Amino acid sequence: MITHSPKKIHIIGSNPNDFFDLTIEAVDILSKSNLIIYSKKFDLQYGKFFEKSNKKIFFEEDLAESETMLLKVIHKLFETYNSISHLINGDPLLFFENNEESYFQKKKISVEKVLGIPEIILWMNKKKLFLTNRNKNSSVSFFFPKTKNDCNKLLKIENFEKLIIKVSTQSVLEDIKKIFLKKLDKNLRYKVFGNARELKLNSTLKLDKSISNVYIILENA
Repeated sequence: MITHSPKKIHIIGSNPNDFFDLTIEAVDILSKSNLIIYSKKFDLQYGKFFEKSNKKIFFEEDLAESETMLLKVIHKLFETYNSISHLINGDPLLFFENNEESYFQKKKISVEKVLGIPEIILWMNKKKLFLTNRNKNSSVSFFFPKTKNDCNKLLKIENFEKLIIKVSTQSVLEDIKKIFLKKLDKNLRYKVFGNARELKLNSTLKLDKSISNVYIILENA
């Protein structure tokens, strides 16, 4: 039994259909973890990589039938393992609430959420909209509004340098438009990104089959 090192869970965002969408950071963390947990719904590429790496794995479906029970089982596994990586569908940094993060923080387990949206990082770097500026010690924050009330919180968010907002529904997009086009502080500037290209935030912008998500990069001028 491993007993001396601090306990840590890595919540890693991923694309279940393509292992090669994982960021280099995510692959590095997976290679160093004592245990990896993910769903049977993930592509076989994941299993092949873990098999070659001789990693210990468990499937979510074999551990528990609900999210609540799964978290309890993972917590129990920390009696044996120090470092556990949990692959999830989507991106842990973009969700407004994360039950898993809250659960393990209450259990005094260290939590690290790993960015899983490489396409927006690549796009930002190509446009020289870098996530961080080490000379200024700048940082990036993430926000995933789901309701009109969430959108209105954008008017109150302070002390950020770059804020990435993910919009996944048309109703939220319409609320965002009203805020950005009429109420947004003039000292803030933004760019809109979707489907690997820059977009204009105007009355005609809509989510459809070609644009399922819109990312807005907001920063202080």
